[in-house]
Amino acid sequence: MTLTDCQIFMTVSQLGTFAAAAEQMHLTPSAISHAVSGMESECGFLLFTRTKSGVTMTAAAESLLPSIRQMLNSSELLSQSIAQVNGMHKCVTWVPQLVPPFQKQFPGIDVQLYQGSYADIVDWLKGGTVELGFLSNSSARDLDFEPLYDDPLVCIAPADYQPHRPGCVRAEELQGRAFVSQQSDVDADIQSYFKKNDLHVNSRCYIVDDQSMIAMVSCGQGLAIMPELMFRRGTDHSGCQVLRLEPAATRSIGLACLSRGGLSPAAKQFVASAQEYATTLK
Repeated sequence: MTLTDCQIFMTVSQLGTFAAAAEQMHLTPSAISHAVSGMESECGFLLFTRTKSGVTMTAAAESLLPSIRQMLNSSELLSQSIAQVNGMHKCVTWVPQLVPPFQKQFPGIDVQLYQGSYADIVDWLKGGTVELGFLSNSSARDLDFEPLYDDPLVCIAPADYQPHRPGCVRAEELQGRAFVSQQSDVDADIQSYFKKNDLHVNSRCYIVDDQSMIAMVSCGQGLAIMPELMFRRGTDHSGCQVLRLEPAATRSIGLACLSRGGLSPAAKQFVASAQEYATTLK
């Protein structure tokens, strides 16, 4: 079966009719029927029992479900990884607003962008791959760090979550709860908040990008802590509520380098432009 076949199989099994599956997948019912018939010929057995009211899976089809789910999940993970490589991660908040005006003002300066985790950026700085890197203060370690913006952290929760106080959630309310998280080298600020408040959460999902985190929270997989700046820049958080944290916490976003005194004139000019841009966010 192809990936498209698996998607059709799963959609038909969930919706129960070829017509409903066709509408959701923007195909014709005959295309769905033809695809299912092709899958049945390939497998050598019926996948669905047809009735006047719709279709139901056969026992043989149900035995295929775990493998088909695994194939679809693997495809989703691959898509997320490709998205991360293409820059659809936290850098979408600053870089598109900062770099194009800088290049327009200084056309002679060649700006090259590398996107990675906090650990990647630290390694690139120390290895000489890049002169400057956007980091938070908790991940800059022994690097020379120029703070630019203090970004509050907020808690996002499913729409039906009921905090003890409207609009905010206290740290102790998070104790032991299911959480949607990112890898530790990406969300160092959130891990720092957990440690500072002696919180032990049940991380059930580890997600690559912010929009996927929001999607998992909205479908009830847990709570999450995210930077407020993500929502100020138009990130879609439908299905979730954004709650203040008590005690409050912030991450300090800034530019890191090996030594400000050793920066090239072009890098120093970029720092100045970043400082000017950051003032527009306050």
